[in-house]
Amino acid sequence: MPRFLACLSLFFFLVPVTYVRGPVPPANESQYISLEPITLDAKDPGRTRVGRLVFLGGWKITSDNGEFGGISSMVVLSDNRFLMLSDNGALVGFTLDEGRHKAIRPFIAPLPDGPAKPNEYARQNWDSESLLHNSETGQFWVGYEHQHSIWRYGSSFSRKESANFPKAMQKWPENGGAEAMLRLADGRFLVFSEAAEYSKGGYQAFIFDSDASVPTSKPVAFGYKPPKGYKLTDAALLDDGSALMLHRRFTPIDGVSAILSVAQLQDFQPGKVATAIPIATLKSPLKVDNMEALAITRDSEGSIVWIASDDNFSALQESLLFKFRLLKGKNLQKKPDAGHPNEKAEASPGFSTFESD
Repeated sequence: MPRFLACLSLFFFLVPVTYVRGPVPPANESQYISLEPITLDAKDPGRTRVGRLVFLGGWKITSDNGEFGGISSMVVLSDNRFLMLSDNGALVGFTLDEGRHKAIRPFIAPLPDGPAKPNEYARQNWDSESLLHNSETGQFWVGYEHQHSIWRYGSSFSRKESANFPKAMQKWPENGGAEAMLRLADGRFLVFSEAAEYSKGGYQAFIFDSDASVPTSKPVAFGYKPPKGYKLTDAALLDDGSALMLHRRFTPIDGVSAILSVAQLQDFQPGKVATAIPIATLKSPLKVDNMEALAITRDSEGSIVWIASDDNFSALQESLLFKFRLLKGKNLQKKPDAGHPNEKAEASPGFSTFESD
């Protein structure tokens, strides 16, 4: 039975969402978002450590709104104000009240603009996969796949400001677009493909010499090699010249798992292939799903890591949100946690509404 369920889940990972969802249900525009607290390990609720992560809280997110789900990326603004982006072009926003497990001032709304339909017979397909935010200007950037492009939007997603369809990205697989993006302090952008193979190993990525949403920005290719059997789903900058890289995997035997790794920005060089060091693995019996969204916030004690999952609009999957403390130092992942030796962080083969309350 477990293997049957795993194979059934694989169907929902591989088949396009339009077929999974079946007949279009009656429109439901509810703006209510529910948060249900969850533990990291249901069999051992006291467990908090996994690699260099300390579990601080977790929630299952639900809504009756027909556009809710498919969370592919997110940013966390001040006062725990979340902005999540669905791979159907919908924005999900709320302020997280951790103590009461409440979503304050929630909203679910479409992006103000996106790629045009390729022809008059095609359906609109705003497959938005990555999201960046500039806290100084309030601007946002979204990476789309299928119609591979980078778009910039004004403060609070008020309007589209620019869009770029880089020629070099048009050769990427239809479902292998801008899965992750990083905006560096010097104004350069890094854009990562999930599935376009790089000739020297790993998968293709580009360094844009300026704002990637502007057609005059010039890309230079490099490669990124994720842990064996895994695909990159998101990335976020740390304060020390490194980046956290989130990866996911699914196999019929092992089910879903995710690996969080640390990459050095200095390794992202034109023509080179960069790798990252795994620091935590999320897999059964831990609560885990199709982990696709990553964000980092900071408090007086250091970095907080937020990870969310894409439910693929499937009744067999869930939209989850995790909060972790990121521990410093490679040696910390070797220490036991209350009788639980930390799992070795390795991979194995396998396939204005935005303002705080």
